[in-house]
Amino acid sequence: MIGEILGDESENCKKIMSDYVDQLDFHDMAIVTALRTFLAGYRLPGEAQKIDRLMLKFAQRYYENNPELAEIFASADTCYVLAYSIIMLTTDLHNDQVMWLVEG
Repeated sequence: MIGEILGDESENCKKIMSDYVDQLDFHDMAIVTALRTFLAGYRLPGEAQKIDRLMLKFAQRYYENNPELAEIFASADTCYVLAYSIIMLTTDLHNDQVMWLVEG
């Protein structure tokens, strides 16, 4: 339920989500470690738009906390693309409905 509220589009929920994420410290963390920290307190909602809102805020905070990574991440948008891709790949990896083709 927490992920559903944090990802909701209402102004009140956006404010709550923003305040929550701004409390997190991602300094000197690899992006995967930061994502794990970010997702440790709740479960991602099922709706793509809610996940998108959460990943946008995560990427903004990660980028702000790690200015030394500017050579790797040109902007918060670059962090967002990578973070969202990691989430989608992890989801596919652990989804029984995704069929993997294995040569052998």
